[in-house]
Amino acid sequence: MEQGKKEFKKGVQWLVWSSVGVLALLSAGRWVDYAKLLNRSPDPVKVRLLTVKRGNVENKINESGTVKLGGQQTLKSPAESAVEQVLVELGDRVKSGQKLIVLRNRDQQTSLAAQQLEIQKQELALERNRQKVLEATEKLNAAQRELQNRPNKQAEMRTQELIIVRNREKIAEEQEKLTAAAGELQQLQALAEKGFIPGKELQDQKQQVRAAESALRDAQLALSTSTLELQRLKQEGQTSQQEFLDKVAAAQSELRQAQSDVNTATSEIQSQKLDLERLVQQLQNNIVSAPIAGKVLNIMVKNGNGVNLGDNLLTLGDPSQELVELNLSTLNAAKVKVNQVARISVIGPDSQIFKGRVLSLYPQAIASNANSNEQQESQSGQVTVPAIVKLDQPTRKLIPGSQVSVEIILDQRQNVVVLDTEAIQRSKAKPFVWVRDRLGKAEKRNLTLGLEDVTKVEVTSGLRPGDKIVLPSPDSELEPGMPITAEQESKEGD
Repeated sequence: MEQGKKEFKKGVQWLVWSSVGVLALLSAGRWVDYAKLLNRSPDPVKVRLLTVKRGNVENKINESGTVKLGGQQTLKSPAESAVEQVLVELGDRVKSGQKLIVLRNRDQQTSLAAQQLEIQKQELALERNRQKVLEATEKLNAAQRELQNRPNKQAEMRTQELIIVRNREKIAEEQEKLTAAAGELQQLQALAEKGFIPGKELQDQKQQVRAAESALRDAQLALSTSTLELQRLKQEGQTSQQEFLDKVAAAQSELRQAQSDVNTATSEIQSQKLDLERLVQQLQNNIVSAPIAGKVLNIMVKNGNGVNLGDNLLTLGDPSQELVELNLSTLNAAKVKVNQVARISVIGPDSQIFKGRVLSLYPQAIASNANSNEQQESQSGQVTVPAIVKLDQPTRKLIPGSQVSVEIILDQRQNVVVLDTEAIQRSKAKPFVWVRDRLGKAEKRNLTLGLEDVTKVEVTSGLRPGDKIVLPSPDSELEPGMPITAEQESKEGD
């Protein structure tokens, strides 16, 4: 009985373990099938590919401008006049200073001739006044010589003074003689009254007294005469010196007047010559000359035309320099700097490109009403900033006055990794691209971007030349590791 229970128990265990094993085998088969299902590769997604290459990226602005030659200018009439003769033809090469147009002004020519005649008259008057100066100088010298050589009265006056002294001594002597004679007469009269002497002796003494009185009067007369003679001599001396001095003074006055006349005539001639130079300059202004060496671009007048002050006569410019005048918008002008590279081309398809640089930039914006009439018509109401671009080499092809297209290169990166902007995707403003890796699967790459233009952008990190960029289709969404296949591989620039 016990033996039968053991065998029954073993049979039951065998059946249980057999069922478990079968179930385990069935489960393992299911897991293998599920794992195979999970590990099965999805179907590759067809995408467009772009090969990364090196290239250039530019930040530029586009403007249009007008071609001009270096130093191009329009010469204007310096006065109201008439065109006597146009000396050049359209397209002529001219030298600096070369006569271009002769204007006619008969009134100025008449004034010039009259002024020249007046100067000749004044020069003759000046010559006559100079002759008067010589004559007056000679007359003054003669008067001064006469003054120096006038008769010498000093010796005569000295002699006369000595005579006066001698006459005074004679008076004193005669006075003594008279006194002595008078005293002796008194003594004789006393003796005669007493009868001591004869009467004849008394009469003789009286005769001596009278003789002494006469001699005294003669001496006094001689003194008066000599005194008067001395006075006469002095008066003559004074009169003669004054006459000579007056003569010298008159000669000096005449000389001063003659010299004044010379100075006046000289000043008058100088003034007239200045007027003559002004007239000559005005006549020279009637000859319009080339301020620079260049080429005649336009001639606005013909022989015989009347012109007013400021009328346009002729336009010329230097063909060795070609310029482009621009009127930049204020937005673009803020980006432009002098010496930036520019590309110039005639407006139209497949036109040749010429290189140049920004030569100048006006320091302030100008309203259109401050520009030319032509600009007013085309840019009425605009505020622009004038700028000039100079071509590196004269093209001999751009026509002055024609409109051209100008690209001003604001910034540029050369031989850098570049990518079309359409390949760039953004996640939370961070740029990235899908790249096909070596296994042909999609890989997400974050990028660092640099300079960007309208169609291309510089990639400073995240890509290398030769990388294949996936251009995802709008209809499919890529995931990392997703197998991809090229629908049509394209290359940058293709």
